[in-house]
Amino acid sequence: MPIMQVEFSFDSGKMEKKGIRKEEVYYALKKNFAKKGLECAADEEVLTFVGTGKSEDYGNIWSIIFALIDCDWFTDCISHCVFVENGQEEDILSQIPRAKHIIATA
Repeated sequence: MPIMQVEFSFDSGKMEKKGIRKEEVYYALKKNFAKKGLECAADEEVLTFVGTGKSEDYGNIWSIIFALIDCDWFTDCISHCVFVENGQEEDILSQIPRAKHIIATA
């Protein structure tokens, strides 16, 4: 099975302006990834979740990513978001406008 992970970091200044606490965001993300059986591998400056090697990891990770992209607070505060599969990185930030369009027309 492919090794997958997703990495997030947030702009603390933007979060503060919106009244969003990093701890609350991290808690919510950890809870949602845990529901899908995905583990938090790092929770310092970069919050990282890793796949379990199961075939459903890809779909589970991307369903969470798309749900986050649909949230204005996420797109307003995210500073780094990368999906990694077998060492190949995919920049999610650059795909947010297209993803929002897809979500809006689905």
